[in-house]
Amino acid sequence: MSTYWKLVSRDRTSLILTLLAGPITIALTGLPLRNEQPLSVADPPSITQASLALRLLFIFSSIAIWIGLANAIREIVQEAAIYFRERLLNLRLIPYLSSKLMIRGGLALVQTLLISAVVLLIFQDPQSKLIPWSLGFAITTFLTLLASTSLSLMLSAFVKTENEGNGILPLVMIPQIIFSGVLFTLEGWSSKLSWLMLSRWSIGAYGALTDVNAMAPQPNPILSAEVLNDIFQPSSVYEPTWSNLMLNWGILIVHTLIYSTIALIVLRRKDIF
Repeated sequence: MSTYWKLVSRDRTSLILTLLAGPITIALTGLPLRNEQPLSVADPPSITQASLALRLLFIFSSIAIWIGLANAIREIVQEAAIYFRERLLNLRLIPYLSSKLMIRGGLALVQTLLISAVVLLIFQDPQSKLIPWSLGFAITTFLTLLASTSLSLMLSAFVKTENEGNGILPLVMIPQIIFSGVLFTLEGWSSKLSWLMLSRWSIGAYGALTDVNAMAPQPNPILSAEVLNDIFQPSSVYEPTWSNLMLNWGILIVHTLIYSTIALIVLRRKDIF
């Protein structure tokens, strides 16, 4: 693991960019919202507050997923020649993959702290009914980063070249956006497909912590209920309960374990001896 960390830390420019990409993007997000506080529930909430808050949470989730995917897409494929040589010299798979997960997990923790600091500085905290927003946000962001990093490692084990790995990232990211449940109402098979997406569980956790449902527009004599539902409709996905929050966190952990296991299996099947 120490050898791998020396390799990672040697490229300081890449390491700095990796750590700062999330905070910088979050800071840019705050520019068009500098005169609004979308996460703080008004009394009564404005008609568009819930939808604005959900879009912001969607951005938080998308940034974490994209950074996690970009973190490790080259980690295994770029070492293919070295890996096969070391395997002949009795390199063990579990320590090999574990070292990458631990180092990348440590970087994900630092990224989480930096992203959380920027969010807390720019956006007013919502009144979370479960745990302090800062703690809940950090846990959700870290689990999202960790799960997407594991997904990236799995993809890196599958692909044959670094260019192929970079090319596949948009194909993985776009479904995360489409089936997040934020941009479109998901029903039937599309709703079930969303269970496979990290974005669905990441946004679910953010939404539960923020209590997005409490921001739903109130009955309005001017606008019909149908119009209000088109703007935002409360959902069980964002239910502010411990069981829902733990479900979302738990599924993110399950994703991490599944992707890591698949990566291990793929590497084992590449053995030529």
